[in-house]
Amino acid sequence: MGNHSSKTTNYYTCNYHVMFSSQKLITKNKMDFDEREHLGHVIIREIFKKNFSSNVHDILNRDTKILDIGCGSGFWLTEMAADFPKPSYVGVDMLPVFPTSTVPNNITFKQLNLLEGLPFEDDTFDFIHMQFLACDFTELQWETIVYKELARVLKPGGWLEICDPEFEFYNSGPTAKQINSAVCTYLRSRNVNPLIVQRHRSLIESIPSFSSSIVYHEKRHFPLGPYANKLGILGGFLTVKCCKDILLGPVGKIAKINTDINDILTREFDSHNTYFLVHRFYVQKKK
Repeated sequence: MGNHSSKTTNYYTCNYHVMFSSQKLITKNKMDFDEREHLGHVIIREIFKKNFSSNVHDILNRDTKILDIGCGSGFWLTEMAADFPKPSYVGVDMLPVFPTSTVPNNITFKQLNLLEGLPFEDDTFDFIHMQFLACDFTELQWETIVYKELARVLKPGGWLEICDPEFEFYNSGPTAKQINSAVCTYLRSRNVNPLIVQRHRSLIESIPSFSSSIVYHEKRHFPLGPYANKLGILGGFLTVKCCKDILLGPVGKIAKINTDINDILTREFDSHNTYFLVHRFYVQKKK
């Protein structure tokens, strides 16, 4: 893929936004959408104790270029720009959900589809960050497009960091298992591997410009319930909200749950000590 303009795209067809009814939520209550995005960002930051794991402190303290793929409402970017003001930041997303006020002047937002090719020259960015896009691409797209395009626009010596969840609840109760199974069934029906995170390392290593580099890997528990104190309460609250949204869409037709899951899931999460795993992979492009 080279530097070219995006084609006309239906920006609401990606699996994440279909599953979570994002278009409806943005249209009806953008504030609620932003609050959910922000809470997810905060929990991931607290789980890993930082906004990134790559060895990029030198990059972040110079006049460099940073790219955030699937930036959503831009919370990672705005925090990074505040902490490290010297680089220029670019955030891209398929949905036009970017902030419209109080944006630092070193951040630019663009509505783009990575699968159509990023409109940037080869070797443009010093650091590329991508978070929670595991279900937005088919397994074939991960294999043939995604990592190749990210490697193309990353400078030699630059860092790529991917943060993704496993779509599997651990220590789950019956309702959580039912929802988890329905989500995985839906994703597989769209040729998406719900556990693609388990292939990230090998897919990164298959790219020539990463093949001789060390692929670093960290994983953390994303706790769901008061058993894990405040972080678990926030994680459970966010996950229950997401599950309720999911059941309003195509996953609900598979799960066939007709009761209000709010109290049921909250009790299950706490009594079973439920969690899911979040992974970070990061690698330096060979110089």
